[in-house]
Amino acid sequence: MRKLLIMFCAAVFLFTVVLAVVPAQIASAQAQPLLYVHSYSPGPNTGVSPWEPFTFTFEIGNNGASTAKNVVITFSSEDFIPLEGGVTTWQDISPGSHPGATLHFRVSDSSSWKYSGVIHATATFTDDAGVSYSTSFVFYIAIAQSAVASPTKTPTPGPANKPQLVISGYSTDVDPLQPGSAFNLKLKIHNAGVADASNVSLVYGGGVSLSPGEQGTPPAGVPGSTGDLANFAPVGSSNVVLLGNMPVGAAIETEQAFVVNVTTVPGAYPLKVSLVYTTPGGTRAVDDQLITLLVFALPQLETVFYRDAGIIYKDQQTTLPIQITNLSRKSVVLGNMTVSTDSGDLQNNTSLVGSLDPGGYFTLDVMYTPHTEGPAKVNVSISYTDDFNQLRVYQSTLDIEVQPAMELPQEPIPGEGGVPPVAPEQPVGFWAKLWSAIKGFLGIGTGSQIDQPTEMPIHGGQGRLFDHRGA
Repeated sequence: MRKLLIMFCAAVFLFTVVLAVVPAQIASAQAQPLLYVHSYSPGPNTGVSPWEPFTFTFEIGNNGASTAKNVVITFSSEDFIPLEGGVTTWQDISPGSHPGATLHFRVSDSSSWKYSGVIHATATFTDDAGVSYSTSFVFYIAIAQSAVASPTKTPTPGPANKPQLVISGYSTDVDPLQPGSAFNLKLKIHNAGVADASNVSLVYGGGVSLSPGEQGTPPAGVPGSTGDLANFAPVGSSNVVLLGNMPVGAAIETEQAFVVNVTTVPGAYPLKVSLVYTTPGGTRAVDDQLITLLVFALPQLETVFYRDAGIIYKDQQTTLPIQITNLSRKSVVLGNMTVSTDSGDLQNNTSLVGSLDPGGYFTLDVMYTPHTEGPAKVNVSISYTDDFNQLRVYQSTLDIEVQPAMELPQEPIPGEGGVPPVAPEQPVGFWAKLWSAIKGFLGIGTGSQIDQPTEMPIHGGQGRLFDHRGA
């Protein structure tokens, strides 16, 4: 009993301590200072010289509910070397304030070739209750490689101002391209240089090489006959297109007809394009570029009824004899074939096709029950994988005509609609059968029914003769 009393007192004590500590911790967490970087300079958009010291200015803000006390910020970096120790302190930073400081750094020798660097900062501080906190900041600073080099380096003169023609976009009017496809290739060309380009010529296939003549002047004309056009051949005009003059920032679109060689196998083919122009100094220059065109070899299928489907009536089940034929010159591997329609119900409408040789076919008999009359469409979908391992779906449509529902004739009910009632057959006795046989022997004949014999007197005699009266 004493042990139980001691355990109960200990539990009450622990519960009292928890009730006293937890609210204090919650209140302390709610009152925690929150330091953040309010601003700094230079930043990612303003480069510093890789050879000279620079001034780094920053502001630290407090977004918390209590004052941050004894704030110490320590800076470290592999790209920048602090020249003043790299430590900044504040006695306190009250909520809503953002005091600033200024430090001096220089770019380290190992990072002088970079275009940007990083400065890491770690801040330690306490709140009003003396609880310690720590947080980290990251500063990104750009390094200007175009800055003046140090006196120990020999400056290299920059390139002269010249045009720069680039292909900013291209498209084809046929998608996807297949062997034998005729298509139009549209290019969008933009002058991204700092000088105007005159007498611009575009050469499909590349192969342009300008060399000065004997007198130091460029040769006349634009050589383009050595271009690589084995897979894509121009149609309707040559592979050289004259574009005229292109000022700085100008954009122009040009379109050329091509045909894909029938011997081209599926794949990704780069097409070289050369842009030949005259610079403001009167010299000829060439900008060579590549664009990529994808060539596919998709299945060529035919969807038909392999026999006449007959007359299709509404609400009457019938068979749709569907056949898929491979018309291409190579084997194809097809996935599931699914038949669907919005005009009725289908059964046995899904099947795996598999591999089809050139000229091979696959049939599927689909049970179809239409619910609407008139023209209807039956959709056929076949899944397969193209030459770039992408899932595609071949779709085709079959048109059918649904006739109105057939009206079956109704049998008349005896006694209704003018049909006389049929009398039930009476049982035939032995004597009636015997009399019918005698009539047949004497040649009198019999009716469909055997009549009962009746007595008639014979004039001039004493006896009686049975006379049969037909119906």
